[in-house]
Amino acid sequence: MKNKSVFFYLIVSALFLGMISPNWLSDGMFMDGVLYATISRNLAENLGSFWDLHLTDTLSPHFHGHPPFAFGLQSLFFRLLGDNLITERLYSFLTFLITAIIIRGIWKQLVGQQHSNMSWLPILLWVSVPVVTWAAPNNMLENTMMVFTSLSVYFAIKSEINNRFLHLFLAGFSLFLAFLTKGFVGLFPISILFWILIFKKTNVLKFFSGLTILFSAILIPIFFMYIFVPEGIDSLKAYINLQVLGSIENSVTVDNRWFILTKLLNELLPIGIIAVVIFISTRKIKVERLPGKWVLIFLALGLSGVLPVMISLKQSGFYILGTFPIFSIAFGLLLAPRLNVLLIRISPNNKILKYSSICLFSLSIILNLLNFNRIGRDEDKISDVYAMIEEIPKNTVVSIQPNLRKDWTLHASFGRYANISLDKKTPAVNEYLISNVDSEIILNPDYEKINIKLSLYRLYKKTGDISLEKKTIVSGLVPVESSLTVDGSSEK
Repeated sequence: MKNKSVFFYLIVSALFLGMISPNWLSDGMFMDGVLYATISRNLAENLGSFWDLHLTDTLSPHFHGHPPFAFGLQSLFFRLLGDNLITERLYSFLTFLITAIIIRGIWKQLVGQQHSNMSWLPILLWVSVPVVTWAAPNNMLENTMMVFTSLSVYFAIKSEINNRFLHLFLAGFSLFLAFLTKGFVGLFPISILFWILIFKKTNVLKFFSGLTILFSAILIPIFFMYIFVPEGIDSLKAYINLQVLGSIENSVTVDNRWFILTKLLNELLPIGIIAVVIFISTRKIKVERLPGKWVLIFLALGLSGVLPVMISLKQSGFYILGTFPIFSIAFGLLLAPRLNVLLIRISPNNKILKYSSICLFSLSIILNLLNFNRIGRDEDKISDVYAMIEEIPKNTVVSIQPNLRKDWTLHASFGRYANISLDKKTPAVNEYLISNVDSEIILNPDYEKINIKLSLYRLYKKTGDISLEKKTIVSGLVPVESSLTVDGSSEK
């Protein structure tokens, strides 16, 4: 089986690369990911600081919508690789590569020698989850958080097996980094000690001592921050007030609290289909069972990362991204003995397996290269932004019509591509003004339209003192002044 595992890894890699090929190397990204890349680029260019992040001059100039650690890490990539669109995509890809390595490490600790070379199986199940391959090219904060939550589980399992508290301390410190990445949602692996106690019936004293070490590893860095880095504490307080309490009390993105459970079942559907096929194929074969207690522990641990999301009506599928390595390992433990019975019949020198895996991997590389530098999602909008950037100087402020104030992708694109800030205040006072193509406005004669080919917008340039008067908005949208907040709540 050892030699064959290389070919299965190639197949899994081909599947992953093929799934992300439309978006990984192409221009255009989910709005949140563009905003996060903008903040990271700004940090690399000393716009803002680690504890006082900067998005644009007009949109969250003091950004506290999330903790800063992922932005700090990604800014290092911008310092090393420069300001290009490959930077955030490479960073995002590496978070998934590291997570896959950690999944492999967890698997090898849980299974016997016979199934150790099937570490590709939980990775296969993981990349079959739709939101996983969606998030990989979209630079989500959850991508970074997932590295640290998975690493925490790895060290917790290692501590349980070898009974060394040092590994448990490392598990807790990993959770501290997960918290600094995405806040409280990154702390769900704390529950693994409880589930080990319940399902493995371990010593209660061991449980409480382990819990103490785990929490100490989280709280000690916060204590030192309180003494030596007070601006860090202020930043985290601002995040809690703005994002955590605000999400619970005010933000609503779904109709009911059960949305996240429905989303979980939908995302796990491909794993369910794979499981059904394997069980049907081996229904008449007697197989061994891998440790069932670990299956229950990992299923419970995964749910521990899902159920707390129901506290708020602000929910989205990518919020639970960090739980899917956990669920994948659980289902992998169930399926491995049965799948092994089928795969053991395949010779390590099987030419069909060898050449098909190589071909699939090569094809996935070609697919990504074919999409290199083309515009993927939001093609018309991004094309318009590029056209306007040719006319507008970088690092400037541009006025926008009030009904564009919540066009977050427009804000994100201008910020990412040219460090241009969009100003919604009326009357317009900046040299350039952008309006929606569906709107009709009366402009001062000193404001004249720039004749460039645009699909969604119109661009105007000031030639003197201006006044902007809204005559009518074709869409019927009446602008209402409100503060601009970006919190990553948009659904994919």
